[in-house]
Amino acid sequence: MAGAAAVMVAGCDVLVVIHHQHGWPHGYSYWLEGSLSIPVWLAIGLLITIRVPGNRLGWLGLSLSVCTGVQLFSGALATQLAGTGSGSAAVNWLAAVSAAGQIGVVGGLMVFGYLAPSGRLVSRRWRPMFVALLVGLTLVVLNSMLTDSGVRNEVAVAHAPLTVVPSSVLHAGLIVANVIVVFALPAGVASLALRYRRGGTVERQQLKWMLFAATTAAFLAVVVQRVADRLWPGAELPGTIIWAIIGCCLPVGIGIAVLRYRLYDVDRIVSRTVSYLLVTGSVVGMYVGGVALVDGVLGFSSSVAVAASTLAAAAVFQPLRRRLQAMVDRRFDRAAYDARRTVEAFAVRLRDQVDVDAVRDDLLATVERSIAPSTATLWLVAA
Repeated sequence: MAGAAAVMVAGCDVLVVIHHQHGWPHGYSYWLEGSLSIPVWLAIGLLITIRVPGNRLGWLGLSLSVCTGVQLFSGALATQLAGTGSGSAAVNWLAAVSAAGQIGVVGGLMVFGYLAPSGRLVSRRWRPMFVALLVGLTLVVLNSMLTDSGVRNEVAVAHAPLTVVPSSVLHAGLIVANVIVVFALPAGVASLALRYRRGGTVERQQLKWMLFAATTAAFLAVVVQRVADRLWPGAELPGTIIWAIIGCCLPVGIGIAVLRYRLYDVDRIVSRTVSYLLVTGSVVGMYVGGVALVDGVLGFSSSVAVAASTLAAAAVFQPLRRRLQAMVDRRFDRAAYDARRTVEAFAVRLRDQVDVDAVRDDLLATVERSIAPSTATLWLVAA
């Protein structure tokens, strides 16, 4: 599976190079984000399959890589044939296969919500909803292959290869599929919430990593993408790079969660991410507000306003960062916050303590509260 996906991606990249050499206006547009994200999915899928063979998420990651490879190669080959002006039937079928591969990727990400992080459903009661999700995704795949709008998302000049199914039937099937998917998606989120509530410490840390990856991907898609559109209107490359990074966020988070690599760093990472976002937003807002105040209200020149606002933002950066970091740590990294407070309190008591036995007992109690080891022993050696 990994070899097949790699070959299809390589074939897609070769075809895209040919597209650019000929200067065809309808070049295949999904190649870059797929070419960047597939190696990450392949690596994570192989690692999980080899290191945790009983977990189905590894095979699901490899399946997503194959679906993406099918989408890329079929779409690029259809674009190649459309550019040469030959094989309209082949163009239609390849575009339909490419559309099916894209839906398969999106559906696979929804399946992850039901199976992560153990590779199994929460319980047997979730099987009907899981089967309904698979049925709904199958209907969506068929609709994308049998309608012009579905295949033209992949290749602009393509048409549906099959027209034997009446449009009314396709429309009804799409409505049913959308209803199923609309109910199945929040059900997947509910299953993750149920896992978190029932799970132990390790499973909760795994789910935190996956939630952090999903939140990062959503932030890039909703916020950063819009900012890039405003900064570079009409440019496709920034958005393509952003979506390539989005495609890499989820496999990295899933890989860390399943392989249990540095699980307990997620609280610190979330805390630092939230705090720096708040600091950045506050400093930028202060800078913009300062420029508007000095320039528009006080009547100074724009250069003076920029300089004054820059100095003010630089002056408040460190105090603001420390204050916001403490506030965020109390909410998102409570264990580290409590441990730091415990150590600080011990340092204060140590200044006034002269009894060696009392210092030893206090030190052991501090270690117990801040690190929570299974055992702790202290040796005092007389010099």
